[in-house]
Amino acid sequence: GCNNFCSYCVVPYVRGREKSRPQEDIIQEIQQLCRRGVREVTLLGQNVNSYGSDNGRTGSFPRLLEAVNEVTGIERIRFITSHPKDLGDDLIRCFSSLGKLCPHIHLPFQSGSNKILRLMNRGYTREEYMAKVEGLRRACPPIAITSDVIVGFPGETDEDFEQTLALMDAVHFDDLFSFNYSDRPMTAAIRFEGKIPA
Repeated sequence: GCNNFCSYCVVPYVRGREKSRPQEDIIQEIQQLCRRGVREVTLLGQNVNSYGSDNGRTGSFPRLLEAVNEVTGIERIRFITSHPKDLGDDLIRCFSSLGKLCPHIHLPFQSGSNKILRLMNRGYTREEYMAKVEGLRRACPPIAITSDVIVGFPGETDEDFEQTLALMDAVHFDDLFSFNYSDRPMTAAIRFEGKIPA
C-alpha cells in the first residue's frame, strides 16, 4: 500500500495503507529461495524507503538491505520503488557499502516544476530531488538512475513543462517512463481545474 496520497494516484485507495512484513520473515523467504538456486532478489514495494515506519518494530529499509546482503548465496540485490521524499543518507550510503546491491535506483521525479510538485502533493522540491541525485552519484559514481514523469498535469504551463525538460537534461536518466496525466477515480486531481487537452 501507500500513505502518500499523491493527488493523481489511486494506489492508497485501492491497496490501502503501507504494511511492512517482518524483516525475519523476508530473510527466511530469501534463504528458502537461495536453497532452490535463486541468486538475485528484488525487494518490491510501492515505497520501499518507508519500510518499517508503519509499526516501529520492523526496522528500516537500509537495515533490511544490510540483512539481505549477509544472506549466503545471494549475489545481487535490487529494489523498487523509492519515493524521493523518503530517500535518506543512510539508504544512499548503502550503494557504497553493500557489495551485493546493484548500482541502480528507480527514483520517480514526476515533474521538474515546484508548482506542479506541490499540486501533485509529492512532498519534495526540484532542488531537493537534484540534491539526492548528486548524493547518489557521489556514493556510487556508476549508478543507473531511472524515473517516472507525468506531463500535462492540470494547471501545467509551458514554463512548467520546460522546467521538466531541463531537469531531464541535467540528470541524464538511464531510462524514463513517461506518462500523460489522466484522471483517476477517487483522487484529488480529478477535481482540479486547468485540465490540459491532448
